[in-house]
Amino acid sequence: MDNNYIPTAFDEKTQTKDLQILKTALPYMRGSRQKEILTLIKSMELKKSIDLIDSDDTSLSICSTENPMENTLNMLSDIRQFCNEKEQEHIDMILNIFSMFSTYETMFS
Repeated sequence: MDNNYIPTAFDEKTQTKDLQILKTALPYMRGSRQKEILTLIKSMELKKSIDLIDSDDTSLSICSTENPMENTLNMLSDIRQFCNEKEQEHIDMILNIFSMFSTYETMFS
């Protein structure tokens, strides 16, 4: 497990103190009890996700711009923090390519 866990906006919306307590207690339970509690935890997470879908809450919507390219670049930058070094290099390469195209369009438009 990665020790550099960074919760996403989705995690922050779907996780609760109760879920954290259950997850913390899980390793201390016996096998059959673990399976029951694990099923309960996942059910609670699913319910929180469904509640989020059903709500009018737009706090997960980070797309503040109408420009799809800018949204894509912002998404890649955010995803980058969850990647290993090699994956980060690939994302950096993609971001640099997009940057070059943007510069080219600005210069010759």
